[in-house]
Amino acid sequence: MIDRLVEVTHWEPCQAEMSWGETEERLGLSLPEDYKRLAAVFGKGLFSDFLKILSVAPGGAFDLATTWQGFSADAPAGGDDPLYAPYGMYRPGQVGLIPWGFGQMENEYHWLAGGKPADEWPIVTRGRGYREWRQLDMSTPEFIYRVVADPEFEPFSIAALVPEPFFAPALEIGL
Repeated sequence: MIDRLVEVTHWEPCQAEMSWGETEERLGLSLPEDYKRLAAVFGKGLFSDFLKILSVAPGGAFDLATTWQGFSADAPAGGDDPLYAPYGMYRPGQVGLIPWGFGQMENEYHWLAGGKPADEWPIVTRGRGYREWRQLDMSTPEFIYRVVADPEFEPFSIAALVPEPFFAPALEIGL
């Protein structure tokens, strides 16, 4: 699916060096392999000026572990979390949400992590056009591909708004 995303965005794979060790240590688990390959192929940036994928960018706006820690710091340590009900933020050793991306229309993209091998984590999302949480059983690269290139992937797709998907590296967009 990463190859299809490269093809549809006309992207020249960059093979960015990303050291996942510290990120995974901070999270207390390993991340999906296809997601890590996706992040290496594209680096930091936005798909179709819409979807920002987090990765390894210590302390920066694109850093997955820093973003997760910020969300976790605001979440209750136990019990219900009204912002993320019926889910909660991931805590090591528990099942919960880990943010991996954001969309320009208040979209949030998370994995429901823990309890399953990382490559089987479902995607959990909500956004302006669909306020209720939606859970999808698909890989991160497939989800991103369908958001940017599949006009039938409602209510998530932006393909009708941006008919020629592209990827803009963070350096080109001033991030």
